[in-house]
Amino acid sequence: MVMFHARLQSTGEFTYVSNQVIVFMNVLVNGGEGYNPNTGHFTAPVAGAYLFTVQYCPTNGPMAYIDIVHDGKPLQRSRHNDVTYYLCVTMQAFAKVAMGDKVWVRSNGNIKVYQYDEYYWNSFAGMLIHI
Repeated sequence: MVMFHARLQSTGEFTYVSNQVIVFMNVLVNGGEGYNPNTGHFTAPVAGAYLFTVQYCPTNGPMAYIDIVHDGKPLQRSRHNDVTYYLCVTMQAFAKVAMGDKVWVRSNGNIKVYQYDEYYWNSFAGMLIHI
């Protein structure tokens, strides 16, 4: 079974600059060993149709931009404006992925996210849904 689920490493505020890969170091599931917690990249061990999802929790600030990226091209993009309190945003993307292709999450602008381990998490997950 090919599936992964990873979170940011711990409670705290995390700052990312534009086009920075968001690395989710706390790996909960890594069936197929495709997710690399050192790089933040998922490398498809087999070709097929995949579903990817990300949840991010922006801190107080004007905007937060996040992309799910497939080999350098955005699959899905999210923008959240005028963050005045802590909340979490999710987005999903389906993709036809070849063996060896990479998928990751990146900031699409300077952003800050917050994780509070007792109540909410920033996470990235994906799974093969059809070969």
